[in-house]
Amino acid sequence: MRNRRSIRKYKKQPIPIEEVLQVLEAGRLAPSGANQQPWTYILVTDSKLKQEIRKEAEMVEKSFHCKAPESLKNWFKKQGITPQKSFLTEAPALIVVAGNTKFPYWLESTWISIAYILLQAESQGFGTLTYTPSDTRFLNKLLKTPKDYQPVAIIPIGYPAEKPSPKERPRKPLETIVHRNTYGSTN
Repeated sequence: MRNRRSIRKYKKQPIPIEEVLQVLEAGRLAPSGANQQPWTYILVTDSKLKQEIRKEAEMVEKSFHCKAPESLKNWFKKQGITPQKSFLTEAPALIVVAGNTKFPYWLESTWISIAYILLQAESQGFGTLTYTPSDTRFLNKLLKTPKDYQPVAIIPIGYPAEKPSPKERPRKPLETIVHRNTYGSTN
């Protein structure tokens, strides 16, 4: 958990599908509201389909970046984040995570599952990124998901071609985010 960082550059080296299935098994074991397990995973390895996903995602992101508040645009620039999403075609596989909107707590539960996936992938030596397109409707069409399923994230997975240090992407100190009994109180 301490070392995991978002990876946007991947080696061309293929990853064993059996190992990706181990990652998804961890996601499957996540707790969920009312034990509904509302998530589904679509594992995308087809290069043509990954190219289509990238094309659609980049169109969505160009629009989002243009309309974003100035403070977010500045943050994007500082982080080197652009509408270009090369990681969608560089990573050997994409895990598209969608949740069934008919279930209670579907979104919260789906994100817990995603957290399990990220941690398991890290423990197996894979790099990941939780890419959340600003509009995911294009995924429903490309992946032929049922209408009740809403994609919430695309997780590129593969061997990392970069190693961002915790110093480059620091976490907030615990004492700045923990409050006792009421907000602002440390006693």
